Amino acid sequence: MKNPNPILRPFLLLLTASLLFLLSACTASENHSRTIKIDPDPSLLRVGVSANAPPLIYKKNGKVIGLEADLAGRLGKFTGKKVKFIDIKWENLLNALENNEIDIIMSGMTITNARKYRIAFTTPYLRSGQIMLVRLRDKALFSTGIYSLMNSNYIIGTVKDTTGDLFITQTINGAKIKSFTKSADAVKALIDKRIDAFVYDAPMICHYAAINENEKLTPILTLSTEEYLAWGIRKEDSELQAQANQFLQELNDKQELQRLIRTWIPYM
Repeated sequence: MKNPNPILRPFLLLLTASLLFLLSACTASENHSRTIKIDPDPSLLRVGVSANAPPLIYKKNGKVIGLEADLAGRLGKFTGKKVKFIDIKWENLLNALENNEIDIIMSGMTITNARKYRIAFTTPYLRSGQIMLVRLRDKALFSTGIYSLMNSNYIIGTVKDTTGDLFITQTINGAKIKSFTKSADAVKALIDKRIDAFVYDAPMICHYAAINENEKLTPILTLSTEEYLAWGIRKEDSELQAQANQFLQELNDKQELQRLIRTWIPYM
C-alpha cells in the first residue's frame, strides 16, 4: 500500500484514533452490561435482590443495605454460608431463581398465587399492603385511602409490574396511571406535582415519607390491601426453605424480628 498523501496523513491518524476509542468504549460497555453469573456453591448463599426499594433493599455508596440485607446477613450466619448479593432487575428475579442463578429472593416480594405457582415461599416475615404517599397539604383529600381515587381525575403514580400497579389497574376503572421503573422517580414526580398520589408497598411509602419530611409528604396509612412479604425459594430446595423458616421462627421467639423491622421502617 502506498504511503498516504502528507496532507491527508493527520486526518487519517485522527480517524484511526477515533475508531480505536469507539471500539474500546463499546467493548467496555458490553462487559459492564453483562450479568455476572455465579455457579451454585454449597458454601455460598446467592441472594437475588432488586436493590431499589428502600428501606427493604437498596444501595448506599455502592453497598447493598436495608432490612432484607440485614436479614440476609443473619441468615447466612445461621446457615453457615457466605452471602453474595446479586442485583437483578425486578422483572427477572423469578426467572433467575428458576434457572438456578440465585438461591433465594430477598427483595420485598409479596406472596401472590401467580408467584406461588412458580416458586415456593418461606413463612411471611412482614404484613404489608398498598398505601398512598401524598403531599401534606392534600392529606384531607385522601382521607379515605384508595377510595379517594375512585371517580376522580387524580393522576396516580405506581411502580411498573408491582402489586400496587396491578391493584390500581384492576380496581379503578379509567384510572389515570403514570408508571415508573423506580420508586424514587415516582416520589420526585409527586414533589414536582406531576402526579397527585403514589401507591406502593407500605414499608417503602413510610420510608419515603420519613426522608422527605422537608418536602412535606405524608403517608395515608389506611391499608387498601393486605399482603405478606416473604422470601422466594425454588420448589425443589426444601432444605433451604426449612432452614429459612427455622431462622425466622427463632427471630420471632427472641422478638428480634420486630425490633429489626422497627429499626428500618418508620410508622410500622
